[in-house]
Amino acid sequence: MTKKLFISYSHKDEGHREDFGEHLSMMQRNGLVECWHDRKIIPADDWKDAIDSNLESADIIIFLVSSSFLASNYCYDVEVKRAMERQAEGTAQIISIILRDCDWDSCVFSKFQVVPKNALPITKWEDKDTAWLDAIKGIKKHIEEFEAKSLPVIRNNICKDVFRISDQTQVWLEDTEIVLSHRMVNKVKLSDIYVVPDMEFERDSKSELLKIKSASELLKSEGHYIISGEEQQGKTSLLKFYYTAFLKSECLPVYLDGSKIKKADVAENISKALQEQYSNLSLEQFLAYPKKTVLIDNVDEISLNARYRSIFLEELNEKISSTILTCHNSYSYVAGEVPALDAHDRCELLGLGNKKREEIAQKWIRLGVEESISDSDLYTQCDELKEKLNTVIKKNIVPPKPIYILMLVQWFEANAQLNLELTSYGHCYQQLIYKSFEKAKIPKQDFEKYLNVLTELSWAIYCNQADLNEFQLNAFFVEYSKAYLGVNQSSIVGKLTENLILCHKDHKIGFKYPYIYYFFVGKKIAESYADSDDTRTAVGEMLNRLHKEDIANILIFITHHTKDSWVLSQIKEVLNDLFEKHAPASLKREQLLFMDEFMKKIPDLIIEQREIQAERDAHNTNLDKIEQSEEEDGEPLDILASINKTFKGMEIAGQIIRNRHASLTRDALTELADTGASSGLRFLEYFLKISDAAKNEIIKFINAQLAEHPNSSNQEIERHAEHTYMHLTYGVINGVVRKIASSIGSKEALEIYSSLAETKETPAFLLIKQAIELQFHKAISINSIRGCAEKLQNNPVCQRILKEMVIQHIYMYPVDYKEKQQLASLLGISVQGQRQMDRSKLGKG
Repeated sequence: MTKKLFISYSHKDEGHREDFGEHLSMMQRNGLVECWHDRKIIPADDWKDAIDSNLESADIIIFLVSSSFLASNYCYDVEVKRAMERQAEGTAQIISIILRDCDWDSCVFSKFQVVPKNALPITKWEDKDTAWLDAIKGIKKHIEEFEAKSLPVIRNNICKDVFRISDQTQVWLEDTEIVLSHRMVNKVKLSDIYVVPDMEFERDSKSELLKIKSASELLKSEGHYIISGEEQQGKTSLLKFYYTAFLKSECLPVYLDGSKIKKADVAENISKALQEQYSNLSLEQFLAYPKKTVLIDNVDEISLNARYRSIFLEELNEKISSTILTCHNSYSYVAGEVPALDAHDRCELLGLGNKKREEIAQKWIRLGVEESISDSDLYTQCDELKEKLNTVIKKNIVPPKPIYILMLVQWFEANAQLNLELTSYGHCYQQLIYKSFEKAKIPKQDFEKYLNVLTELSWAIYCNQADLNEFQLNAFFVEYSKAYLGVNQSSIVGKLTENLILCHKDHKIGFKYPYIYYFFVGKKIAESYADSDDTRTAVGEMLNRLHKEDIANILIFITHHTKDSWVLSQIKEVLNDLFEKHAPASLKREQLLFMDEFMKKIPDLIIEQREIQAERDAHNTNLDKIEQSEEEDGEPLDILASINKTFKGMEIAGQIIRNRHASLTRDALTELADTGASSGLRFLEYFLKISDAAKNEIIKFINAQLAEHPNSSNQEIERHAEHTYMHLTYGVINGVVRKIASSIGSKEALEIYSSLAETKETPAFLLIKQAIELQFHKAISINSIRGCAEKLQNNPVCQRILKEMVIQHIYMYPVDYKEKQQLASLLGISVQGQRQMDRSKLGKG
């Protein structure tokens, strides 16, 4: 099992701490240890809380001993004191590494383990590497022999008792509940990868705005809460997080599983749980303790009738002032009919959005290499992993539940062997479906039967354009038995609904999650297209409705199931027909001359010193807001449908390039990328022409809006209107270029975009190629930027777009100061002075 090391040291010994970190690298790679020290604190963290929490969770506490360490009040009075307490409790072990000669043998910790051999200081050895190797060997021996006792977490200052949680509770708190394997650590613990989710709190009666906050908000104030969420949403893991957090804040928690509550006696249920979860805590002590809370998982599964359930909950409210309950979403609708729950604030557990997915990806990547991985490698690997996750999850096609995300992360890392009939992400969807089959205890020899039923059922639902009612479902199985060997309808439907593949809704049956539906419709079309006129007709209708989200997704899933050329040719044909009367926008200077004066007046860009993770968090938060606000509102106008088709078509083209870059010919990849990019640029050409033609009308409209401000003169209003119009136009140009790049881009096919940029020789394709390089390659090439800047030197609009791309990259990924200066000089951007983090606030010498 991986042991966590906490390194306590004086900042005057920073060099020694770095040497120690290097010599620990093999133990970290082999998953023996993971290390923490205060240089891992990021500016946004509360440094004291970070130190305290990591000191509390460490298995091994390393003192880097020197005269500076002994002179540091924080090291000696805070860290040493708590480490000594944990050593006495048996929950952690102290190991001292003597760095320099000092009066260490008079210290309170001198009786514990000391390395290197004979306590000879590191600086006294002839060869420092030999000294560190000896120290590492000693540490490894102690680590292998040490087993922490159960965590003694609460000290009752009134009666001087120490309440210890049991070994089985400690194991339960770290149990991920699914088997996770990682190449760098022997066992993945829940605390290694847990990300606190967000929750939607009940709307304020005075406001219609959603209140979305971190689930950690519930820790800030005592009260009664009920949290709803879907199955496998992470409700139990959240209660484990609360349990651990309460322990750290010296609050006594107790956990009850609702499904095991079979009597209405609150005291009896709590007493039984205390016996299991603590080694020395009685019911009387628990009830007398001033800070306590009861956590009830699955309150909707309490095995009591309505009357006795109310009695139980009412008594619980009387005896305990702080409770957190969880329930399934469906129960939250009837919870209002349970008077005992009226006092509970209600909140709903949300899936993991972009920001949370980044957090879980970073935690996974850091496992076992936290000490050695650079920020640059971390962010690059994180974005590559997120791109794969987002490709599979899309807009909730696969629900962004922690369990799904962790399974996907593990599969990506393990390079699960692909089913030859599927392309690079198709196997993920099939794996998820197979996992559901396994959970349903469907024998493997019956997988093919279930897959076939689901394939035909998905097609029946697609053709019906709605889920099937009972009559339609019965008719489906009658027709199915005519075409295939008969199946037991009630058995199959029962198993599939019980295990969340199918679901009942509004007296109809359909697929629980979109990805299962899209997967099987795509499978049906891929398998029957060559032989079925009906299927080919349906595909033609789909292509006409490409602007619809569900249709676009089905077409993407078809590409997971077939490599036949008809898919490519059909999609290219649709893209070529969009805005076919317009040539692709070139974005040459002569096309953008009308914006020259505007470009001269807008403020110059500067490169500021920003905290990279904060920028990434802000970017992910913005993506989450966009996704939350995107809703499909029926059929759009013809022109909006064409615009939507363009963007959806580009996304499908890019998906095919990313999925099949290894099997498509260079010519096919080039044609697909060209078709996708050109359709987007034809739309941009259309926009620029109608925008220019309607310029006066647009400015008049903006003028009328601004005229509502009586303090502005007519001349000021006209100037503002012109400026607003230009901003809108520039924003569309910039946005479309970036949208094309993100849609058709691929890390593996970078040479294709370079070839297109050379062939087309337009600023538009040059910017698309540059945007793809930055987004998918994650690294800045000075030579590439220089070449692009030189070709755009007389094009102010495109120069500005290039500068914004580069600055955004600098804010999102580590770029050293020298490289920033080169880019600033190359692009004519000023660099704001560097700011150093004030380390002295940590209070160490």
